[in-house]
Amino acid sequence: MRISLNWLKEYIELGVSPEELAETMTMLGLEIEAIDRPWKDITEVYIGEIKSIEPHPDADKLIVCQTDVGREAPLQIVCGAKNMKVGDRVPTAVVGATLPEGFRIDARKMRGVQSQGMMCSACELGLGQDHSGLLILDPDAPLGADFIKTFGLDDVILDVEITPNRGDWASMIGVARELAAAYGVPCKQPDVSLSEGAHQALSLSSVTIEAPDLCPRYIGRVLPSLTIGPSPLWMARRLIAAGQRPINNVVDITNYVLLETGHPLHAFDYGLLDENRVVVRRAHDGEKIVTIDGESHDLTTDMLVIADAKRPVAIAGIMGGQESEVGEGTHRVFLEGAYFDPVSVRRTARALNMQTEASAHFQRGADPEMCAYAVN
Repeated sequence: MRISLNWLKEYIELGVSPEELAETMTMLGLEIEAIDRPWKDITEVYIGEIKSIEPHPDADKLIVCQTDVGREAPLQIVCGAKNMKVGDRVPTAVVGATLPEGFRIDARKMRGVQSQGMMCSACELGLGQDHSGLLILDPDAPLGADFIKTFGLDDVILDVEITPNRGDWASMIGVARELAAAYGVPCKQPDVSLSEGAHQALSLSSVTIEAPDLCPRYIGRVLPSLTIGPSPLWMARRLIAAGQRPINNVVDITNYVLLETGHPLHAFDYGLLDENRVVVRRAHDGEKIVTIDGESHDLTTDMLVIADAKRPVAIAGIMGGQESEVGEGTHRVFLEGAYFDPVSVRRTARALNMQTEASAHFQRGADPEMCAYAVN
């Protein structure tokens, strides 16, 4: 598990160095494998605003931008990206800046036009794999501010090995609670509040639990009118710091909640559930499922599945099915929060040779009382 100290500070105020904190956690029974500063190489990157965009006089695939970074005059920057417009705010590396792996930004001519810096993509800043265009920031991002400090990239990551008997450590809140007890300071758990729509969930869907011995608690929420897109930068940064790859806002939210609370969630495309309902049951003899990783699995009658009116749509506590996966065309989501029997999850994961983040948490023994908090 990778623990972001900037994220940890939202729950607990310690005022100790990363090295001292690592020593304390070691004494509490955790193995600290590394202390990492993943964005330490990035310097002189500021929040800029694009003031003008003109075609390059001698290159069809390049453009020339005037970008304001809060200095006396805008910087002239030659760029190949096409996804921005005048007024967009973007991370801008000025002359003398360094990027990950020591890459240095120098003034240079590009097809005869002087370029005084570089406007950056997420990939170029170590914030994911997307290099299709510039990283477009929130329009309220403070002009001329240091990008690293503004978005919390001046972070220290503790790489921690969680032992199987300490599932309570396997979340940001769990770590914060343990450290609060060790240092004798308060732990601030985030307040959860949400606004519900006029429609009752039961008018849109239903949940039937046919195997209460393997799933004593199951909570579902229907989320209407969603637009699938990229996650905000602050969330993507935290996921990357934790070793996760940002995918889209819905999937990223479930991964974020898992990291924060230690409780796995799963999102189904509501429109792809037959009769828009969920049945928690043992698999029927001869049933199969293709999971979201593209693998086909033969199920046995001792395995717990999440099904709709016709077929399994997830292997409970392990992985969702491809046929109900959230994608670009998803507009409504059925969000699952549940408690699954640890022994059942372990046996199924072993039989199918599937070890996932969700199964690791359920096998250690999730907190049944965390279901509602996590799903809300």
